[in-house]
Amino acid sequence: MKPVPLSPADIQILTHLQSDPRMSMAALAEATHSSQSPCWRRVKRLEESGVISGYSLELDRKALGLGIDAFVYVKISSHREQDAVEFENAVKTVDQVLSCFILSGIEDYLLRVVATDLDSFAMFSRKRLATLPHVREVRSAFVMHTIKDSHQLPLPD
Repeated sequence: MKPVPLSPADIQILTHLQSDPRMSMAALAEATHSSQSPCWRRVKRLEESGVISGYSLELDRKALGLGIDAFVYVKISSHREQDAVEFENAVKTVDQVLSCFILSGIEDYLLRVVATDLDSFAMFSRKRLATLPHVREVRSAFVMHTIKDSHQLPLPD
């Protein structure tokens, strides 16, 4: 995808929306020293061009009883396209898997997984992750403390 050219006004809008996606159009226009109609048009253009790909809600996993946050490295048994697609389609259906990335290097995939506690994670790892199609090896690393966890992208000055 080719980068979308951004004006200083676009960057201001994106900066404010990354900080507070629930910001009303009136508040956004005021914060960017604009009127509502031009501000709304800019936001729509940013959505249509794909710069803004959506708005989301962030939940606190601990408040929901999900005390375990883990990164799981997965090696698959075959790198044939069909086998990789079967694994990827299967992992997409697993609610406890928050993210799945294809890696370069020794491991094939990196998953971010949540669970209620160590016992439930161990059972999940054995009975669910290890039984996904073409899984050869699973290694886990548990998050001890989160220093930074941001979805805000750096914007040009």
